[in-house]
Amino acid sequence: MKELTLTGFQEFIINSASTEGEYRLHVPANESASVVVTLEGNKEVEIDIKIIVEENAQLRLLTINHNEDKSILNEEFELFADSSTTIAHAELNKAQTTINSVHKILQQGANLQVNTASLTTTQKNFYQDTFHYAGNSKAHVNNYGVVLANGICDMVVRSTIEKGSHGAATHQSSRLLTYDKTSIGKILPVLYIYDNDVQASHAASLGQPDDEQLYYLETRGISHQEALQLLITGYLLPITRIIDDEKIVEALTLEIETKVAEGCSM
Repeated sequence: MKELTLTGFQEFIINSASTEGEYRLHVPANESASVVVTLEGNKEVEIDIKIIVEENAQLRLLTINHNEDKSILNEEFELFADSSTTIAHAELNKAQTTINSVHKILQQGANLQVNTASLTTTQKNFYQDTFHYAGNSKAHVNNYGVVLANGICDMVVRSTIEKGSHGAATHQSSRLLTYDKTSIGKILPVLYIYDNDVQASHAASLGQPDDEQLYYLETRGISHQEALQLLITGYLLPITRIIDDEKIVEALTLEIETKVAEGCSM
């Protein structure tokens, strides 16, 4: 197991050819960390990551998947009192991916935000579980995905507020845009609520690009193909704002634009 303490701005690469498959990341109390993790290589891989965000700590974490073969990411987060954690997944590669995420809010005042941007040409699976074990805590899970021709995307989003977690708030929003009739998208939002003094909501939408928006762009002299690319790109771009680093923002923006153009031209 590889153990890392996170403070300040850090970037590190996980290569799928490496024998190291377990990671333990730790943000100490009262510290702040902004971290970019990139998965690279061309081997089938399964990675286990446990991340602990201690009391009054702040974490902004962006994971970018560039692996060229099947990958499975199992991640577990433990969030302590008054901590703030923002997680973002940029899933833009062409290989099959499964992400199993467990977010455990263990103490009061913890704040969690999860953001996913996915572009699917093969198959991508997202299984997200958020548990509130303490009151006065907040969680927002936001998923935005585009399923291109012959792609399959499966999202299962579950939020649980345990008994005694007074004042907890948990919210979900999952949206999948399907490219055409060969694209398959599935969303299953689930809420398990065991306390009365809480806020909880979920929203899910699944469908093809809006015809009125496409028509509006086309009346401005933009071709149908270009209009479609603009809509899809705009759907995914919010993920670039997670990490406040100009080079990363530019690189991720270019990657989204390039892969959307490639996917729409197939």
